[in-house]
Amino acid sequence: MPLHRVAFCPQPPVLVPELAGQAAGELDTLRRAADAAVRDLLGRAVDRIVVVGGQDPGGAPGGPRPALGGGPTVYRPPLHASFRPWGLAADVQLTVRPQPAPVPGGQPPPAGTHPAAEAVGPAARLPLSLTMAAWLLSRNGLDPAATAVEMIEVPAGAAPTDCRRWGRELAVDGPSALLVMGDGSACRGLSSPGYHDERAEPFDDRIAAALAAADHQALTALAPDLAADLQVAGRTTWQLAAAAVAATTADWSGRVDHYAAPYGVAYFVASWHRN
Repeated sequence: MPLHRVAFCPQPPVLVPELAGQAAGELDTLRRAADAAVRDLLGRAVDRIVVVGGQDPGGAPGGPRPALGGGPTVYRPPLHASFRPWGLAADVQLTVRPQPAPVPGGQPPPAGTHPAAEAVGPAARLPLSLTMAAWLLSRNGLDPAATAVEMIEVPAGAAPTDCRRWGRELAVDGPSALLVMGDGSACRGLSSPGYHDERAEPFDDRIAAALAAADHQALTALAPDLAADLQVAGRTTWQLAAAAVAATTADWSGRVDHYAAPYGVAYFVASWHRN
């Protein structure tokens, strides 16, 4: 089945109520929107979902991720996602292994082997973006026996040209749905993680407008240097997904179900569907 649905969700660990603690209620609206977007994705008779998430920054809990070389790393079940690096003794398991498939930017793994074995050995872990995706999928009724799941970790700082190439290759690979993880700027206010930057809100507004209009060209055009200045955690994943959608040569519609910047970080929940 060709690509026909895309959901965009944020990746803050405080979306998990047990991690947010007493502040959990402050993100109820965002959490409900993300749950609804994922449930909608799962309810559309998709046979294969590819999750697209970004590499952890060097300062993420548990230490920096290994360098990813020239292309994305692909993970397939059995998968083990853990919130232990963020202080919560909770794990998410996705246990059914689908058949190997082509890897964007690389070669398909031999049958019976795990792709990206060097990156996902016994001591490795999923990055935060994919951990949050596993949590959202699990809590919203994913049946791994019915829906194959693959996860792509996009290298931090990947060039837009590479993101476009990987997105086109992914479209050829033929997933029926994408779950795209990423946050906007982290510079919305004096108490934000990146301190205040007057460029942040207009940048985030452009992202929200592009998501609402299913404007893949606008996402592709995001400037990597500005995104890096604003500590945007979704630029690479959005550009990869935009290229995959563009490669379908079909008309798409979009909607934004949530856009807000609590704690000085912009979070988006959006859905695109093929007309």
